[in-house]
Amino acid sequence: MNKFVKNSVLMSVALVAVAGASTQVAHAAGKELNWTLTGDLKTTDPSNVADIPSQNAVQATGEGLYRVGTSGQPELAAAQSVDVSDDGLTWTFKLRDNLKWSDGSQLTAHDFVYSWQRTNNPKTAAIGSMFFSGIKNADAIQSGKVTDMNQLGVKALDDTTLQVTLDRPLPQLKAELAMMYFFPEKESFVTTTGKAFGTTAKDSLSSGPYVLKKWDGSSSTYQYVKNPYYWDADAVKTPAVNVTTTADATTSFNLYNAGKADFAQLNATQARNSKHKHGFTTVHTAATTYMTMNQKNPVLKNVKLRQAMSYAVNREKLAKNVLTGAAEPAKTFVAKGLTKDPNTGKDFVDTAHTKYVSYNKAEAAKLWAAGLKETGKKTVKLTLLTGDTDAAKQTGQYLQSQLETNLKGLQVSVKSVPAKQTSALTKAGKFDLGLSTWNADYTDPVDMLQTLVTGASWNLTGWSDPKYDELYRKATVTDADDKAARYKDLVAAEQYAENQGAVAPLTYSKITALQNPDVKGVYVNPVGGTFDWKHAEKK
Repeated sequence: MNKFVKNSVLMSVALVAVAGASTQVAHAAGKELNWTLTGDLKTTDPSNVADIPSQNAVQATGEGLYRVGTSGQPELAAAQSVDVSDDGLTWTFKLRDNLKWSDGSQLTAHDFVYSWQRTNNPKTAAIGSMFFSGIKNADAIQSGKVTDMNQLGVKALDDTTLQVTLDRPLPQLKAELAMMYFFPEKESFVTTTGKAFGTTAKDSLSSGPYVLKKWDGSSSTYQYVKNPYYWDADAVKTPAVNVTTTADATTSFNLYNAGKADFAQLNATQARNSKHKHGFTTVHTAATTYMTMNQKNPVLKNVKLRQAMSYAVNREKLAKNVLTGAAEPAKTFVAKGLTKDPNTGKDFVDTAHTKYVSYNKAEAAKLWAAGLKETGKKTVKLTLLTGDTDAAKQTGQYLQSQLETNLKGLQVSVKSVPAKQTSALTKAGKFDLGLSTWNADYTDPVDMLQTLVTGASWNLTGWSDPKYDELYRKATVTDADDKAARYKDLVAAEQYAENQGAVAPLTYSKITALQNPDVKGVYVNPVGGTFDWKHAEKK
């Protein structure tokens, strides 16, 4: 889940060229875009998207009640108007009259009802279900306490009127409704395709600017073609976006330099050597990379040992020397630029930062020795699971060196595997230490802090703490309608998680890339991290 910022995380960022000294390379003629991405497209099922390539696909081919506009703010999309009750608990949306699916059939309010019910149904086991918390009966349905899906707080009053009812005020609702998990789904199409839904281009259906083509479920190349049935098709200037999935940054870099790609993300070495090039760009993202510590391992249940591992990592050197140009040292789990103190205007990370997310060799050694004594251990062997990208492998090797050097008796082996395998092993709890990146989905600390709540679908480590859960509950329930109190609760939750070593934040992400200067209007949502080609145009 992923992202970019400029001035504020509330602003989407156009990927623009930075002037340089080198001669511009030739690029393919015509108005189609040629884009390179690392990572395989896995699904176009809006309910079950987790990885960035799949998020790109669903954002390109789908659309909800809101869409994040070029200002970075949610703007009405499939909905043309909304009426909110005085208590903030009932939202009534009027849909546009000309909404259609890419097969030409009418898109109605009933498609939203079906999608939301499917996502919340425990039988679906949808990744996106956690974002519905606060919508009437969503939590009860997901837990199995309520089995009647019609009790979910969403109703179609008629074909073009959708009513959403909440259990409690949700300050972040508008931003959430722009997320793909809230996109409509056509019941007859989903049931007809069955388990194949979202696994190939022919088993996908579009409601957004583009239609997916030429993807058989494992293709390394595929295409987004302009959707003629999209309600705002006149705003879409690019007839097609041709995507090439590359195994590494070197392949993307070579394609760009050969004039066969309009965009290529760079690794650290390439970024250092490309700063002079016309088309070089750097974009901050609302993303935090962090080390997870699996609570299934008894050793990692010890808070002192977890604290020691966080203290043992020099984040400054990791960002500067290992991930040159592609990261900055993290001070918190919540990403930088995500939100500001409502009273002072300070960034959340500056308010919530504690000493536990910093480099302190002496404190690391002290806590490690104390933790070993408490667990009765003299030596510890752990495996660090990472992805197989250049950045992931380099970070894994650096962490291995830091942990073994600064923590006496610790032996770390690094296991780097492809993204699909990393995801499967992590979800199955088959790891000791892990390297994860959480890209905020909307502009609220809740998006990231909810992943540490007991039993949360994205709680990757199994960490559970009643005090943390209560701090989170205060922010999202008790003080949900009090902006200042809610903010203090969120700061307290972040600080407590740092204190307990729930995870070890490492870096805030940046994207360094080369983009054809002739391509304008491509936006990356700071808190979605996906490319938005709706307004893209190659001159």
